[in-house]
Amino acid sequence: MQTQPVRAQLDIRHDDPRLRYRGAVSLQRGPRWTAPWRLPREEAALYLPGGGLGRAAMPFGVRVTLRTDSASLVCRCQADPAPRLNGPEERARLDVLCDGRPAATVELETHGGDAEFRCHGLPGRMAAVELWLPFYHQFRLCGLSVEAGAALAGEAPGRQPRWVHCGSSISQGRGAASPSRAWTALVARRAGWDLTSLALGASNCLEPMTARLMRDLPADLLTLCVGVNVQALGSHHRDALVSALVGFVRTVREGHPTTPFAVMSTITAPEREEVPGPSGMTMRECRAHIRRAVTLLRDHGDTRLHYLHGPDVFGPACTPLMLEPEGSDRLHPAAAGHPVLASRFTTLLHRAHCVPILMTAAE
Repeated sequence: MQTQPVRAQLDIRHDDPRLRYRGAVSLQRGPRWTAPWRLPREEAALYLPGGGLGRAAMPFGVRVTLRTDSASLVCRCQADPAPRLNGPEERARLDVLCDGRPAATVELETHGGDAEFRCHGLPGRMAAVELWLPFYHQFRLCGLSVEAGAALAGEAPGRQPRWVHCGSSISQGRGAASPSRAWTALVARRAGWDLTSLALGASNCLEPMTARLMRDLPADLLTLCVGVNVQALGSHHRDALVSALVGFVRTVREGHPTTPFAVMSTITAPEREEVPGPSGMTMRECRAHIRRAVTLLRDHGDTRLHYLHGPDVFGPACTPLMLEPEGSDRLHPAAAGHPVLASRFTTLLHRAHCVPILMTAAE
């Protein structure tokens, strides 16, 4: 980012059809803005009847995409303050990528009103531009501008494998350096997958409506990271957890009977491994019941369902890479931990032969 002379601009409305909101499940349109949601907005209360709807409006994994040969880009937007969180606060950051390579990371104002930033140093040739939106702040795009006379187009034709991931705050990007550097974003970027993230902090307790949504979304790969909030909130006891996970997967399978599907138990949680939560389960016991549910489903014919053991992805040796300081409830990878988690997750997926099967347009 640097200061440059202001030039004549071509303004692009927030609802211009050449803009795609990749990773959004629904869009809320205001008179001057578009807000991407990661649940069906009109029915969001059915997914989270206990509250927390604001997290569904935090656009983690959502990318605003276009193609242009402009050498600069102006973004007009609104961002709201982050919710109160345990541990370090989250900063509102937005990443600009060109042809998949980082061009800028911008720290956004979070007063909820109009703001804008200018990104210089774009290639000046026709390139794919992606704006990776913040993961812990509600966000509304008011519009973009490119240089006057610049070409503008929608994204190039073709389709990447569609990856739908469901998880908790561990998967929502908590602790990452910026949106495109959260672990699921890194996995998707490196593999060339089109990510839709249903990760919601303080949630992900195998809600039936979320299973229905995964069932109905197009997907070439399905993944679920589960356990941390089940154990912490006491949403399920031992056998109830197995039953709920079996039902969740079977619901998803109604729409995706043979799609590769990985269920990952939660990563290391040092303060919870041997300490019972409200349901009486320790984290170790919670993982054992998750594994039992996956084994039960595989024994009943679901051979494309796979179990990934969370501590194999991010285990006790990774505790120095956690966000929360020693002596607190350590749950999330810090900025340096996200690339480690991404790399090991990808490795275990491939070892399990759990990779996207790209379906045809006639699917």
